[in-house]
Amino acid sequence: MTNFRRFGQLLAATTVTATVLTGAPAAFAEDSVTFSVSNITDLHGHIANGLNTEEGAQEGDEMGVALLQSLIKKVNEGQNYALTTSGDNVGGSAYISAISGDEYTMDALNAMGVAASAVGNHEFDKGTEDLMGRIDASSDFPILGANITKDGKPLLDASVVKEIDGVKVGFVGSVTKNTENKVAPSLIEGVEFGDPVEATNKEATRLKESGEADVVIALFHEDAQEYAKGFNKDVDVLFGGDTHLKTQGTVEREGALPLQWAQGWEYGKLLNDVDITFDRDADKITDIKLTQYDATAAAELTEDEAIAQIVAEAKTKAEELGKDVVGTTEQAMFRGSDEGKGSGSNRGVESTLNNFIAQAQRDSVAKATGKTIDLGVMNAGGVRADLDKGETTYEEVFTVQPFGNSVAYGKISGKDLIQAFENQWQPGNSRPRLSLGVSDNVSVVYNQTAEQGMRVQSVTIDGKQVEAEKDYTIALSTFLIGGGDGFFAEGAIKDVTDLGYMDTQAMIDYIKAGDAKVRAGQSDVGVHIDGEVVPGKEITVNLSSLNYSTEGEPMAKTVTVQLGDAKVTADIDNAALEGDAQHGERGRASVKLTVPEGITGAQELKITTDAGTNVALPFDFGGDDKGDGSSDKGSSDKGSSDNGSSNKDSSADGSSIGGGIAALVAVIAAVAGALAMAGNALPEPVRSIIAQLRAQLKI
Repeated sequence: MTNFRRFGQLLAATTVTATVLTGAPAAFAEDSVTFSVSNITDLHGHIANGLNTEEGAQEGDEMGVALLQSLIKKVNEGQNYALTTSGDNVGGSAYISAISGDEYTMDALNAMGVAASAVGNHEFDKGTEDLMGRIDASSDFPILGANITKDGKPLLDASVVKEIDGVKVGFVGSVTKNTENKVAPSLIEGVEFGDPVEATNKEATRLKESGEADVVIALFHEDAQEYAKGFNKDVDVLFGGDTHLKTQGTVEREGALPLQWAQGWEYGKLLNDVDITFDRDADKITDIKLTQYDATAAAELTEDEAIAQIVAEAKTKAEELGKDVVGTTEQAMFRGSDEGKGSGSNRGVESTLNNFIAQAQRDSVAKATGKTIDLGVMNAGGVRADLDKGETTYEEVFTVQPFGNSVAYGKISGKDLIQAFENQWQPGNSRPRLSLGVSDNVSVVYNQTAEQGMRVQSVTIDGKQVEAEKDYTIALSTFLIGGGDGFFAEGAIKDVTDLGYMDTQAMIDYIKAGDAKVRAGQSDVGVHIDGEVVPGKEITVNLSSLNYSTEGEPMAKTVTVQLGDAKVTADIDNAALEGDAQHGERGRASVKLTVPEGITGAQELKITTDAGTNVALPFDFGGDDKGDGSSDKGSSDKGSSDNGSSNKDSSADGSSIGGGIAALVAVIAAVAGALAMAGNALPEPVRSIIAQLRAQLKI
């Protein structure tokens, strides 16, 4: 073992060893050989060096393929090895690779000498024909998929055997069954994804029993930690992928060495390397040692020149192709701003570009998966540049969204969704409000004067009130799912399917489709009502957040408020007030309106502007056709509602309270009557209380 390997194992890695002890150490057994298998996973075209240049290499830095190649050579110095990947080499890629169709990533992997790769779900991003006709054809190594069939026949080879130091090493590849939910059905027609563990076990046993392989390595594009215990004793080492985690462990089993398993994070941040000692006389493995190396182990190395040249060519090509036009946008889009400051200075206010991206993610995820997506959301902090009207280039899209987040979808309850909108207000933070952009079919009404956690009065999707106990399918970035910016609590987004579909690509696809629209009106409107919302009484409707904040965005001039047949239009005052900074209240109006005398039943207070805003606050007027019932929403008196997204700042319905008291009296009377029947069986004090109660209730 070289000094570097020993140093790396002690300082920059976690090492797990499984050894069979004989009369002498296995490494010195007669005719024993030690060789290595290295593994990376989920590269996703992150081929550029991303080491921290100011503070030095850190755990979690992206090494880039040129430095990674130098690390691979260093840790395998003096021994033979095979380099493998566990899938998602391409697709959902970094800009430097995605812009050229991952051409340079495939070139780099070929030059690095990859021996075998599992197919990942992202290799299916553009369909089966693209996988077989472009990706597989451009790869100098086999892409394996033991659990995949098309029209009942294997689509890819299940395994490949390579001889290393005279030892026959079999590599079995498989992909997550969830691929069927990550790719549009039209792109994988006739393709079936079976159980990857079962398929791997079956092929591993076949390789061992036929004598084709002495050692079997599973290249598993699925979570290694979750499934490790399911592999049989014919699998000697498991390299996982897909879930972008850094994990490592062992599984004890009878009749074989413990299964060594590991997963190598993502984006070239980690190298898994396993040393296998094989006794050729005894025809068995005597030692397995698995080590993980992060960027700190490569800090002092120099990039491999040949691979660095490929990366340099990729950068040059990306700069050239970045000037290509994606499509056109009908108008310029901006970020929020404070008075007298530039675009992007206020993340607490609604903006055209933030909403546009939320809609792009909803639309693109729906098309990519064939699923119904109820809504999309986007955080204002993830939008870092404005977008001009007219032709839009690739470079501009990547400048708008530079963080390289992937887009996923999952389920969220109405209750948790409403809470996410409440969490836009974050008092005490340097940014006291963070706006959550929404797709075009979502509207929110809030009370701008209410207490923290009690502001949201109404949330609608496609014009229907959100129900607290109902689940909705939401498209959003993995940053938000992970709790980024504090909108969504841990576990709020359930049944998450991470497409690895880059946010930039979602936006590109939306613009390319040619039907992208900019939301001119507001999704988010503040409404506070002074007075009781009851028939015949006058109320004052105080409105805010009727306009965007940045010059060049659509600006409404008038607002109309309607309840039943009562309708009033007023001018909008767009002046900034003290306290508006870092909030979203620009565009105010105050409207006096008399509630119609004959109004009954379920109604909506409708708020529209000449710019296209269209939101509604629901009311439920009780009473008969004469309209003598009262509203349970909208007034300045506190009240409550059982609707998950309804107004929490409302007056109570007097008739409802009266009905509740009557029901309570009836229950008490029934109980008192039943107890009275017990007669002398009850203690004297209890009999006395019952007698008094019966007298008061006249029963």
